[in-house]
Parts: sequence; structure tokens; C-alpha cells
Amino acid sequence: MLPAIEYIQRMVNFRKISPPWLEAQPVLRNWYESTLGQAVLDVVSDKFDDILPGIFGYQGVQVGQIAPDRELLASAGLHRRIVVDSCAEDSGSHITGELEHLPISNNCVNLVFFPHSLEFCESPHGALREADRVLTADGHLLIMGFNPYSQFGLRRAVGRSVPWSGQTYSRARIEDWLSVLGFRVVATETVFLRPPVDRSRLLSSTRFLEKAQRVLGFAGGVYLIHARKQTIPMTMSRQQWLQPRGRLVHGAFAQHASRVAARVNADRHDKDSKK
Repeated sequence: MLPAIEYIQRMVNFRKISPPWLEAQPVLRNWYESTLGQAVLDVVSDKFDDILPGIFGYQGVQVGQIAPDRELLASAGLHRRIVVDSCAEDSGSHITGELEHLPISNNCVNLVFFPHSLEFCESPHGALREADRVLTADGHLLIMGFNPYSQFGLRRAVGRSVPWSGQTYSRARIEDWLSVLGFRVVATETVFLRPPVDRSRLLSSTRFLEKAQRVLGFAGGVYLIHARKQTIPMTMSRQQWLQPRGRLVHGAFAQHASRVAARVNADRHDKDSKK
């Protein structure tokens, strides 16, 4: 039998229309200014303080400005942090762009952060491919969204507006998509065990629930997935080692590579002549 939450979601999905990413961003940003939204950001920020210090590089990109007054990637060891949003002037972002067509060159970003991006995307696979395109070799991808198997999933079943109108996906499903693209999932967990109620007194009185993270971590309202792009093979064949590297090799290294290549060609010529 289907889990109760998944059954309810299937019953209402045919009536639920998810707005496109461009339209959802302003409403999503307003929701995160609410008491509940700020409480979620507090928990997520604390978790990022544990994850991000181990990520280094020149620049990172956050796709979607959900909190203009917070720099969610501040803990990462990055030289530049860029935020792409549907309207940079209104959201205080750096660049205006679209989720599935990021205005960023290939292989130049060390970290990509997707906050609720897949939930309001017509093609989640296309969005993940776009992240794969802009990430450098061994680049990092962070995905944040609402956990369908939680109280937030139940809240979405009866919600008609953003953020509850988004299409939620299980962590297992997203991990399958990532594996197809060659990503390695480094870590995944859910956070925020308090109920999705926009009341400061209730949120404060249920703060103790966060202490049960180790036991009830699977039931957190927000999931976080940390994946890493894998493009460098663990071992290289002899032919790959001997192949000249072109513009990536300079000076004495280039001369050495040329001598090795010439020696290999000479050996092949001798073998052919003996035949």
C-alpha cells in the first residue's frame, strides 16, 4: 500500500497547478519573510555552517533569491558568490536569468545552490543538466526543497499557493536523477521537525523537537542534498598518460611530452617495418 502522505498527494496532484519558476520567485521570497520562513532559514543556515566550510573555489551561484537579507553561502570558501533570480532589480540579486538557461559559461562555477528550484521547474532534469553544464570538474551541487514525507508534505496537500503549490520530489528520486548525470551524493538529510504553522508562539514552544534530529531526521520538513560532480576518472590508461596535452602543457613539460610522443611513434614504426 502507498504511504498515507503519498496517497493524499496523488489524489490532489491532478488539481494542483505549479507556477513556473519565474513567477514563483517573488511569492517564494515573500513567504520566507514570514515567521515560519525565517524559522526554516535559521535551521538551514546552521546546517550550512557545517557543510559549506569544506567547499572551496573561485565562485558559487545561488539560483533563486529566497532571502535578500541573508547570504546563505557565506560559510563557503569562495571568492565570489553570485545570485541569479527572475528579476535582479526587485530581488537584490546580481544577475537576471532563467533556471534552465543560466547566463553562465560552461565549467566555471565551483558551487551551485538550488533552493526550491526543482519544485517550480517544468523540467527538473533540464535544470540539473544546466547545473552540470556550469559546474567545474568535481564541483558541488546543493539542493533544498520540501520533504513530501513530512508535515510539510501534508501541508502541501491542502495548499494552493506558493510555496505549497510546487511539485515535491522524494530524495530517492532526485538521487536517481543525479546518478544518471554522473553526480555522487555526498550527504543527504532532512531538517526542521516543527509543524508548518506561521505562529511565532507555537514555533517557539516546539523548538525542543529539533533535539530529536538524530531519531526523527527522516521526517524533517526540508531536505538538503549535497552532491558532487564526477568527471575525472580514478585511473587513466597508458595512452592517456602519453597523449600530449596541447595548450595545457608549457615549457619543459611540453618538450618532454613531445619526446615521449615521438618515441612512441618510432616504436610503432619499427613494429610495422618488422611485419
